[in-house]
Amino acid sequence: MRVLFLGYRYGSRAAENVESRSDFDVEFLEVKEPPKNVILDEDYVRALLPSSYSEFDLVVSYLQHPDLQLALAEVCDLPILYGISPDPAVREEIKRSHDAVAFPETTMCSLLPETGIPEVDRFAEKFGKPKLEVSMSGGRVREVRVVRGAPCGATWMAAERVEGMSADEEAVRAFALAACHHCVAPRFGKFESKDVAAYLHGVALAEALGIELDVDLREFEFPI
Repeated sequence: MRVLFLGYRYGSRAAENVESRSDFDVEFLEVKEPPKNVILDEDYVRALLPSSYSEFDLVVSYLQHPDLQLALAEVCDLPILYGISPDPAVREEIKRSHDAVAFPETTMCSLLPETGIPEVDRFAEKFGKPKLEVSMSGGRVREVRVVRGAPCGATWMAAERVEGMSADEEAVRAFALAACHHCVAPRFGKFESKDVAAYLHGVALAEALGIELDVDLREFEFPI
């Protein structure tokens, strides 16, 4: 599967990680988008976007400007995964413009292969909500295998941090903190930020270790 990543400040590291950790053929195109509060002319917007998408199977958008987010849905006939979720009003316009679009519930590390779009679901089998397998020895974490991880690569980096630690809540906290540190998500606010990424990673390791956490996302305050 050929995947095109679009973005400016965000997306390049995700493209590199996805290419190195999968058999996908990946390309990143930098789109130098203006500030979000600048209203863009339609012709200018379309000139910033690729003129053709025929070589690809899936587009992963890390675009932030709402005019670009909407224009992409209007000109691209491929399935689109929005790595930076548009504002609700823009999202509804996008849905009216394009049938095959997917938006993670919060950050990209909440994505599951349950969208009903084959190309997005194939991507989300490997990249999205963290899923881990842990081998232990003598009560310590011997190895963390990432079955599915954040596209930016934070899950794999955090896994290295906890190998050798005691298999307890301290390892869970260390894993969540390391994932937050390496996460590239901008801080949009509660439930759409690096803190959510930390929470989802902490829960994933706790589940792999068989630890029950006395915290849920609605009550979550970082650190886990």
